[in-house]
Amino acid sequence: MCWAVPARVIEIKEDNIVIVDFGNGIIKEVVNTIEDLKPGDYVLVHAGLIIEKLKEEQIEEMLKFYQELVNEIAKDTNKSPEEIDKIFREIDKEIEKMLEMLR
Repeated sequence: MCWAVPARVIEIKEDNIVIVDFGNGIIKEVVNTIEDLKPGDYVLVHAGLIIEKLKEEQIEEMLKFYQELVNEIAKDTNKSPEEIDKIFREIDKEIEKMLEMLR
């Protein structure tokens, strides 16, 4: 399963490359597919592509949903929310490696 992840735009580079901050020290280059983007904007990133510009309220809703999901999975699996979050981050790293191989 893949899902889009919210991020904040840090820098816009040449050739539609954008540096985004996913939080927790995770900063990556992604490809921009939308117009009128500027540093400080919030975006939705899927498979290394910016697919939508978001309002701050939308980001807050998504992060709240993500935390609820982590807590629910933790409860169902008898693992801590931190353990579940770590698993999700490891999955994200593996997806990133696969995408790099395709580029």
